[in-house]
Amino acid sequence: MAIGVLKEKGRKYVGLPEFARVSGQLVSELQLEQQRGTVTSVPDERTIRYYLAEGLIQTPEEKQGTASVFNYLNLLQLLTVKKLQAEHLPIRKIRELVAGKSEQELETLLGVRGPSGKNTEAKRYLESLLAPAPSAPPTETVAAPPQQLDASPHSWQRVEIEPGLELHVRSDYAPPATTGKTRSLLERAIHRLRRLRD
Repeated sequence: MAIGVLKEKGRKYVGLPEFARVSGQLVSELQLEQQRGTVTSVPDERTIRYYLAEGLIQTPEEKQGTASVFNYLNLLQLLTVKKLQAEHLPIRKIRELVAGKSEQELETLLGVRGPSGKNTEAKRYLESLLAPAPSAPPTETVAAPPQQLDASPHSWQRVEIEPGLELHVRSDYAPPATTGKTRSLLERAIHRLRRLRD
């Protein structure tokens, strides 16, 4: 399903009807439907106009005659809005999460692509935490095994979020500097937890 979205990269959609048709197909494929809600699942032209007016989708700058030309970024914005609506987030919060995001950030938020290849050691470690593993005796601070972190002198603190779910924090970790980066981190963590259910 994610491949369907990524195949659209670089495409342009001339006019609102074409953009609504393609986005509607992808919303259906990704099953971005709000359960027990009042939000329409498949966006029509009227809904897209509303999203444009509310600043949830960036207004296309390109025109072909009188028709607006929508692009891949616009498509990702719309799909992300539908995903967040399906999770019952209010429009105000959705606007904050979507505004100013790059294609890659929206792909990650949407869950069609993992976080960038940066910090691959940290990414591998987080993935290993989410994989099923034998349970260890409870401790508060654990020295990192040399083979995992190249004999790093850092220690790890384990924080239990809820029974069966722990967060491991390395002693030199610094929280994100901005609210946007914090939200992005939380979205990635939520996405990884959801993948465990599937």
